[in-house]
Amino acid sequence: MREISRRSFLRTVALGSAGLTINAHSRAQLSKPAAKPNLIVFLPDELRADLITGNAAESVHAPSLHQLASESVVFERAYVTHPICSPSRSSLLTGTWPHQTRCTSNKGVLPPSFRCLPEIVGDSFYRTGYFGKWHLGDEFVPQHGFQEWVSIEDSFKSAEHGKKSGLSDYTQFLLAKGYPPDLHNGKSFSLRFPTTLPFELSKPKFLETKACDFLERHRREPFILFVAYFEPHPPYNGPFNNEHPLDAIALDPTVGNNFGEDMPLRYRLRQEFYRRQHADVAQYRNKNISG
Repeated sequence: MREISRRSFLRTVALGSAGLTINAHSRAQLSKPAAKPNLIVFLPDELRADLITGNAAESVHAPSLHQLASESVVFERAYVTHPICSPSRSSLLTGTWPHQTRCTSNKGVLPPSFRCLPEIVGDSFYRTGYFGKWHLGDEFVPQHGFQEWVSIEDSFKSAEHGKKSGLSDYTQFLLAKGYPPDLHNGKSFSLRFPTTLPFELSKPKFLETKACDFLERHRREPFILFVAYFEPHPPYNGPFNNEHPLDAIALDPTVGNNFGEDMPLRYRLRQEFYRRQHADVAQYRNKNISG
């Protein structure tokens, strides 16, 4: 065996060590995820577009929403695929038509075969959460690629399986606060009950707290978070009832219009039903809906 000097030996070892270090660093760089965009989707229920931006928004005290709109791109000609909850949500989450997902009514259940946004992204580095109203089937378990789940609804109706009930995370929150259920089953709360509570105990505040906790825990990771509020869905009641005098609220300019024969019969009959409840615009504006 050829003899080598001590200097040659050290040089060889040093170069080999450097090579190993560089190689390990290169592998680490390759495995390290690149900067990825975060996504937060706020999904209110039955919120009029002109309360965010437009004429009606000018008379509504909602500074945070108005600031968000002022810093955003506002789509003034955006349309939903369907005018009711479940079908519209199925399209938003999957990018497909309601007749494809078979979610054509509020009793629709989104089949597992249709992938939602986290499943479509297919990136294991993302932390994903869905907090709030789901209305596409089971309200109580994480599904469709969402790793974290916070529920606020105690039941859901399925055209195939009927009604399924349980205790949502929000109901458990109220029970832990010592509030007795007000429904006859003795286990859950009516839709109206939470709207009579202080803001700190309301559904929106509950979801806000959960969402902020999620963002804090995953601030160093890419994330996708849906925050699906129940409000301003009926019963149109809450801790800020006296924020505006009723006569100061601008109504939709089309409130007095009647659907013509070009509209589907279902929606014309629906409009007639509400017309009987609110005989004119003044009654519509001033009707006591807190009962």
